[in-house]
Amino acid sequence: MATEVNTSVAQEMNITHRRNDSFQLELSVTNASGTASFDLSQAQGGSTVDASGVMPIYQAKMTIRKNKSQHESLNLYTYYWKDKVGANLSPTLIQTGHYYGESQASIYSEGAGNKNYLYAGIYMLDSTSTSVDEKIYVKAPGNYMSLDPGNYVYDLQIRRKDEYTANNDAGAIYTTWLYGKFTIIEDITQV
Repeated sequence: MATEVNTSVAQEMNITHRRNDSFQLELSVTNASGTASFDLSQAQGGSTVDASGVMPIYQAKMTIRKNKSQHESLNLYTYYWKDKVGANLSPTLIQTGHYYGESQASIYSEGAGNKNYLYAGIYMLDSTSTSVDEKIYVKAPGNYMSLDPGNYVYDLQIRRKDEYTANNDAGAIYTTWLYGKFTIIEDITQV
């Protein structure tokens, strides 16, 4: 009889990034058997939230915080997080930054809520018949990556909710897919 269970599916991946440079990360996602089965662009049942799309089943948030601190330095999100669209806010020494993506007119017009990979903070792309994995793109402009050089930690948390209910988190399942060290190194040239 087993006496220990580990329910964590999170994979450790350490990241080093240069301060003030634009952040871009592309991840391939497969299940344990190596096949694509997540359908990251699938819509929640019963969702018809706005003219540009429906609420996606999968949403994501990446949090970066200083090592050994509880203060979050920066949060990156899919266009929808907890079934809402948030506002961008640049990080400062005393204020957590939040980045959902660039808010230009008509760029958020495709998919089931993940919107456009060129502009979203986190974009989840469903696989096609020619690929065996889904893709997750994580991006932030350089001014959001102006964190002080040093040692940070991060994780990428996925929210899955199959059925849409407005202003209600019931039925949502949260799972951390990635975590690790996030090292910011000093830059020389600044924009």
